[in-house]
Amino acid sequence: MSLLFLLFLSLQLHLSPLSSSSSTTASAARHLHATASSCPLDFDVLRRLIQFSNRPKFDSVSISCHYIKAGLRLVQSEYLRTTNNFLPPIDSAESCWVSYQTLINDFFPNFNDIRKICGFQTSWIAEGCMNITTRDDFEGNVSKLALKDAVSACNQSLGNGSPCASCTTSLSSLQPSNLKGRSIGNLSDCTAYPSIYAAAFINRFGPTDEGTSQCLFGFDFSDLSNSNGRVRKIVICVVVMGCGFVLFLGCGGFWILRRKREKIRERSKVDQERETNLAFGMNSINESTTLVRYTFDEIREATKNFSRLNIIGRGGYGNVYKGVLPDGSEVALKRFKNCSVGGDAIFAHEVEVIASVRHVNLVALRGYCTATPPLEGHQRIIVCDLMRNGQPSLVTEWAWSLVKKGRALDVIEDGMPDLGPPEVMEKYVLVAVLCSHPQLYARPTMDQVVKILDMDTDLPVPSIPERPIPLNADIDDIERSVSSSGSGNLSTSTGYRTYTLENDCASNPTEGESSGGV
Repeated sequence: MSLLFLLFLSLQLHLSPLSSSSSTTASAARHLHATASSCPLDFDVLRRLIQFSNRPKFDSVSISCHYIKAGLRLVQSEYLRTTNNFLPPIDSAESCWVSYQTLINDFFPNFNDIRKICGFQTSWIAEGCMNITTRDDFEGNVSKLALKDAVSACNQSLGNGSPCASCTTSLSSLQPSNLKGRSIGNLSDCTAYPSIYAAAFINRFGPTDEGTSQCLFGFDFSDLSNSNGRVRKIVICVVVMGCGFVLFLGCGGFWILRRKREKIRERSKVDQERETNLAFGMNSINESTTLVRYTFDEIREATKNFSRLNIIGRGGYGNVYKGVLPDGSEVALKRFKNCSVGGDAIFAHEVEVIASVRHVNLVALRGYCTATPPLEGHQRIIVCDLMRNGQPSLVTEWAWSLVKKGRALDVIEDGMPDLGPPEVMEKYVLVAVLCSHPQLYARPTMDQVVKILDMDTDLPVPSIPERPIPLNADIDDIERSVSSSGSGNLSTSTGYRTYTLENDCASNPTEGESSGGV
C-alpha cells in the first residue's frame, strides 16, 4: 500500500514541472502573437486627410495603386516623425496591411484587396532601402550640403507651384545617386526616402499638411478640388452678382425717389416763391393810394356785361372796353385774354410800375381787377382814364403828317446812335405809322409785321390807307369806325391778301364773335 502511494507521489512530482512549463509556453506564445498582430503605423492621419478632403476617383488600377502607395508613404513619414523609424517591425507587416485595407474599404468599397490588385508583397511594407531604418541611418548616408539645401528649400508652405518645384529640385540630390544599394519592392524604395524624410523633419507643416502631401507624395486631389473650386467660384459669382444687382436696384430706386423728392421740393419752393411774389405784388398795390381794386361785378356793370357795343379797341392780348363807373366817370378797361392765377404776381408788378409812371402822352391808371368767376375763368383787367376832351398830344399824328409829305426819315431824331441804313430806318417808320392807324382793319397783324421787318424776306411795306379820322378824333368817330369795319384790304405792291381781324380765343357770350387786329 505504501509502495503504491510512493509511486503515485513520484508521478505527480514528475508531471507538475511539465504542466507549468507548458502553461508558460502557451502564455508566451499568446503574447508574441498579440505583439505580432499590432501595427504601429497610424493610418488615422490618412483617414482624416481623406475624410476632410476631396477624394480622388479610382478610375484605373495604375491611378488607384499610385494613391495607395502615396498614402502609405505619408503614413510612414508621420511614423518617422514620431518614432525616428522609417519602417514598422517585420512581424507587424500583416496587421499593417489589414489596417490599411480596412481604411481603403471604408472609403473605396470596391477596392477590396490592395495587395493582390497592385502586386504588393506583405513584407514590402516593413522593408526599405539599404537597410536604412532610422533617421540617423538616413542622415549618415546623405551629403550634409545637400541636406542643408533641402532644408532651405523645403521648410515652407509647398501648396504653390514655385516653392514645390524648388523643394523637389533640392531633394533630387538626395536620390539614389547617394543612396546606392538594393531597393526592396516598389513601396519604400530609395527614391521615396528623401520625400518621407523631408515631410517628417524638414517641412515645418508636417506630412499631413495638404500642400506638403500634394507636393512630396503626389496626393493630387486637383480634379475634384478644381471641380468643387469651380462650383464654389460659380456660387460666389452668383452671390456677388445677385448682391450687385440688388445693390444696383436699391441705388436706382434710391436715386429715383431722391429725384422725385427734389422735384417735389423744387415745385414747392417755386409755389412758395410765387405765392410770396404774389403777396408782395398785391401788398404793393394795396399800399398805393392811387390805385383802386375793383370787383368783377363793378367792372361787368361798368361795361354793360362786356357788351360788344362797348368795345373801342382789340389786340392780341385782349379787348378794350369803354365803361362808366358808378361816379359817372368814363374809363377805358383793358380785359386780358387767357389768364391764370399763376401770373398774378407778374401782373401786380406791371400794374405797380405803370401806375408809378407819369407822362403827358400816357393816360392815368385808375385801378385793376383780378378775379376768378365760375363761368368766365380767371380775369385780369386794368382801368384807365378815357380821354374824350383834352387828349394827350400824340406823336403819331405828327409822324403821319411827315410820312404823307414823303419825309419819313425826318421822324427819326438826329443824333441817335447805331442807326441803320436809310432804307431800313424808313421801313421802321412806315411800319410804325401803319400799326398806329386809327381804323382797326388797316393795322397789320404781328405776323405780317415780323415778315415785313425780316431782312431775309425783304417784303415792302404795304401802302398806308388814308385816315378818315385823325388819331385824336372823338370817341364817337372811333366807335363808328369800329362798328363799320370788320375786314379790309391793304393795297401793296406785293399783293397782301384780304384778312380778317384775328380772334385769339373764344369770346364771351355777351361779346358775340369777336375779331381784332394787333
